[in-house]
Amino acid sequence: MGGAMQSNQIKKVTIAFVLVLSAIVIIILCGSQLVFQKACIRKNRPWPDLGAADKKQFELLTDAYKIKNIPSEQITISASDGIKLTGNYYEREKNAPLIIYFHGLWSNSYIDGVRVPIYRITQEIHCNLVLVNMRAHDNSEGAFSTLGAVEKYDCKEWTNWAVNRFGMQTSIFLMGISMGASSVMLSSSLDLPDSVHGIIDDCGYSSALEMINVNCKNRLPSYIPVGVFDFFINIGTKMWGKFSLSETDACDALSKTNIPVLIIHGNADTQAPLYMAYRLYNSCRSEKSLLIVNDAGHAESYSKDPDTYEKTVKEFIQKHL
Repeated sequence: MGGAMQSNQIKKVTIAFVLVLSAIVIIILCGSQLVFQKACIRKNRPWPDLGAADKKQFELLTDAYKIKNIPSEQITISASDGIKLTGNYYEREKNAPLIIYFHGLWSNSYIDGVRVPIYRITQEIHCNLVLVNMRAHDNSEGAFSTLGAVEKYDCKEWTNWAVNRFGMQTSIFLMGISMGASSVMLSSSLDLPDSVHGIIDDCGYSSALEMINVNCKNRLPSYIPVGVFDFFINIGTKMWGKFSLSETDACDALSKTNIPVLIIHGNADTQAPLYMAYRLYNSCRSEKSLLIVNDAGHAESYSKDPDTYEKTVKEFIQKHL
């Protein structure tokens, strides 16, 4: 009798353990998938409606539409994992230096190419330009963004395309804003062609996980620990995206590069706080320059001080041709 009772007790404990374990697994699977979808899954967003735009946004969108409608050559390349990436090439002069520009997360090359008027800047200094559509954006393929982990290899593929198209004699500069900036910094430690003469970072983050932590603190209710989101995003990226956020450490990449780097950052940036710019700058072991723009939030450095911004970018490019 006692043996039967003990056996029943063991069965109940075992069932309870299996149920609890199953619940934990379900929570982890569902939670990691939801967080991954929120952070990384492609967002097919239409262009904002001009009719609903405020004055500032209306001007931004109008200028972006103007660039979009300028004749250009559409380029398609294959990424290292086989997906198709697209960009638009604007040629000003044969054999001129080339700027390859990478936009931010869930934006596009036209809008971010107006926030920083890279089309006009490159035109004024007689450089050719490629406006890249990052993976999982616009008409480039890809189901999700990897926040720089795979995009860094996409940056390298764009430099390979440039060398194949123009030869090693053409100077190449990689420039990005926000996630695009982090991606070009991450690519700096890869085996890039010797014709890559400079990297320009506008408000890039030091690592994707650090950026996520900062934005969780800013947006989540105080009673939700940031560590919970960290836990789910780390599992989600590995399980559903097959990449690791440990691969997005731009400070580590800059510590291994010999390519000159220009870092531009606003001191009022809350998405990628100013300390990230100093960490990036201090980690960099190559020739480096730093421009801090007063009162500029995320991706606002040009709008807050356009003259200094343009002067700094133009001088950096011309110095390293």
